Amino acid sequence: MKESGNKYVYVIGVLVVLVFVMYLWKTIAVKNVQKQMKTQQIQLIEKSHQVITEKTRYFLRLTTTTFVWAVRKEMLRENYEQINEYLNQLVKEPQIKQILVVKADGIIAVSTDKKVEGTAFSSLYPNELMEKNEIMITDDQNGNMLVIAPIMGLSKKIGMFFMVYEPEKINISATQ
Repeated sequence: MKESGNKYVYVIGVLVVLVFVMYLWKTIAVKNVQKQMKTQQIQLIEKSHQVITEKTRYFLRLTTTTFVWAVRKEMLRENYEQINEYLNQLVKEPQIKQILVVKADGIIAVSTDKKVEGTAFSSLYPNELMEKNEIMITDDQNGNMLVIAPIMGLSKKIGMFFMVYEPEKINISATQ
């Protein structure tokens, strides 16, 4: 009888150990799955952010192309008041922080910041940006997108369009 009692204690002990081991195994498995899901979530968010950035650059390029043609037309007529109207309408968009129209000599002709009109572009930004002969979108140290586009006359470059665009910040930690 004592022997059968020991068997029951032994069997119960083995069962308790097995249950504990299974609990431990499942806990580790769940944590691994959670870790994988978190990694996949972060990768998905990063991919989404990349796609949004690419689409933003595409639409900035598209908009700039059309806008520069309108500015070109007014520059050829030396109608800077109309260019100022264009800029004032565009800068009403919350992400657009600054717009400059620079003459070929490097002097800012029209700006959304009136304090810089008549000053040299090189006093605000690197002068090599003036040398661009195609639309370029680059990032500055603050995470803003700088849009640079040449304004071409009939046979030569007559100026440059420059815009500072602040993309909407995406807080990845808020989505977790």
